[in-house]
Order: sequence, then structure tokens, then C-alpha cells
Amino acid sequence: MKKGITLSLLAAGMSGISIFANTIFVSKADPLVFTIIRNAVVALILTMVIMVNGQIKHLASFSIKEWGKLLAIGAIGGGIPFALFFTGLSQIGAVNGNILQKTLFLWVALLAIPILKERIGKIQLIGYLTLFIGMFVFGGTFKIVPNTGTWLVLAATVLWAIENVIAKITLKTVPSAIVTWGRMVFGLPFLFAAVLIFGKVGLLTSATSYSLAPIITSSVLLTLYVSTWYSALSKAPATLVSSVLVFAPVVTAVLSLLIFGKPIAGQQIAMITLLTAGTLLCIQYDF
Repeated sequence: MKKGITLSLLAAGMSGISIFANTIFVSKADPLVFTIIRNAVVALILTMVIMVNGQIKHLASFSIKEWGKLLAIGAIGGGIPFALFFTGLSQIGAVNGNILQKTLFLWVALLAIPILKERIGKIQLIGYLTLFIGMFVFGGTFKIVPNTGTWLVLAATVLWAIENVIAKITLKTVPSAIVTWGRMVFGLPFLFAAVLIFGKVGLLTSATSYSLAPIITSSVLLTLYVSTWYSALSKAPATLVSSVLVFAPVVTAVLSLLIFGKPIAGQQIAMITLLTAGTLLCIQYDF
């Protein structure tokens, strides 16, 4: 369990670093087009990793059921939600969209408790409440607008929660490296379909205008994040791993302070304090 907690914290750290980096690199790029290019690079990296590690031999022994799970993880986690999320984000703004996405830990809990039979103790419940208050009361200007964009972001978040449950079940028989690979590889066709549907093929074919540095940096960070995430999920409850991810904005805020000198004050101090306290309470499974 301790290893799972450590990996969960590392995943949250990688997520926070990625958010910080992407605010710099992706600000002038179309999010969906940038995502498909980045995810394709990540899929290539992960393919090379499982080949070098000799894990690709496992693929031949998988049952139809296991292949189905990998395809589901790719579609529900690595493909469809990205199109929904970025479409919704364009309508309700980054702040509201990202805060809504942070409800992931609540949706995971609603699914993991009845399906995976996971249990949340009293201390973890207090941690959940602390995270909720930190994120939604002090997490920034937040206003729920019942429009299409809000429902699209929420739909994407729920799909990611379903992915977590399917992945947790799959990880019982499939190595985490293969699950990570499946998520990225089998998600690509759905992202390509989204590009076609939204008429962004022209942007994709002119992607040479994107500099290599942002693509490589974002791809490496995503590779580290998803690999760490699934490793954590294989060793700790889905409810724990998803709740720890809410700590990511704290990492982003600290990086903004250290690198750009962006001050942390007032409401943001309260948010950081509550998210840190909530995270510490949520990881009390083994301490």
C-alpha cells in the first residue's frame, strides 16, 4: 500500500508539472490537435518501452476479454473524453472546466465502492470533504453554468472515472505497462475521428508549424504521468489514487511562484492549505 501511495503522490506531482508546462506550451495551439499529436508521440514511446522490456510478448497470450478491456480503456479513457473535454472547455473556460474535472475523485468513489467493493474510512471521508471545500470554495472563481459546455466536461470526467474502474479490474491480470500502452494506442482512432468531426484536419496536417520542444516536453511528461498513474492504480485503491490527484494544483501553484514569481496569497493560500490537508487525510490507509 505504501508504494501505491508514493506512486499516487508522484502521479499528482507529474500532473501538476504537466499543467504548468502546458499553460506555457499549448496556449497558442489548438488543444485537440495538440493532444492528438502529443498522444501519438506518447503511444510511440510506450510501444518502444514494452518492446525493449520484452513485455510485448504478453499481447499474444491475451484473451478476447482482456483485449476488450484494453480497447474500452483506450476509447473511454484515451479517446472520447478528450474530444468532449476540450469542446466543453472552449465554451465554459479553463478555470470552470478544470475545476469540474477535479470532481473525478467523487465519481470514482461512487463507482468504486459498489463495483470494486472499496471502502472509505472516517478519516478518508474527512479528507474528501476537505478536498471538496479546498477545490470548490477556495479553488478560484467558479460558477456552474448549466449549458452544453458544462455537460460535456462532466461527461468527460465521468468517462474518466469509468476508465479508472475498468483499469483497476484489468490490472489484476494485465501488467500496468501494457494497460498504459493500450490506453494511449487505442485512444488514437477516437481522437482522429474527433478531428474529422470538428473539421480540424487542416490544422492537423499543418502541424509542422508546432515547434518540437513543446511537443516533446509535453509528451515526456504525459508518458511519465500515465505510467506512474497506472502503476499506482495497480497497488492502491482507485478511491485513494484519484483523491490524491486533486493535490496537482498545489504543485502548479508552487512552480508558478518559484519560476515566475507569481505570488500566492489570500484565497489561494486557503486552497493550498486545504488541498494539502485533505491529501494527507486521504492517504491514511496505511499509516
